[in-house]
Amino acid sequence: KIKRPGQLKFHYSPGIPVYMNRKRPIKNGAFIGFGKKFKYEKNYFNLSKNANLKEAANNLYKTMRIIKKKKFKSITVCKIPNIGIGQAINDRLKKASYK
Repeated sequence: KIKRPGQLKFHYSPGIPVYMNRKRPIKNGAFIGFGKKFKYEKNYFNLSKNANLKEAANNLYKTMRIIKKKKFKSITVCKIPNIGIGQAINDRLKKASYK
């Protein structure tokens, strides 16, 4: 039984395709990175330059809303460590990308 919206397969969707576990953005798309190894360009966004999963979780939806507002055609996300709160981040991304 579904008791909360977060339990649905499809939860927060930015209205554009979301691709997980990638190394670079798709043409005309935004890229969400995590940690210091990702460069800064106009289409690059970083959830946490210090690779802090709690900070990344706090920045996820805000970052996706900024990307949508800037009218990118897709969101590509680097691999997020699937440990601790990283599991919740990956679950949110999976639900955002559900079709």
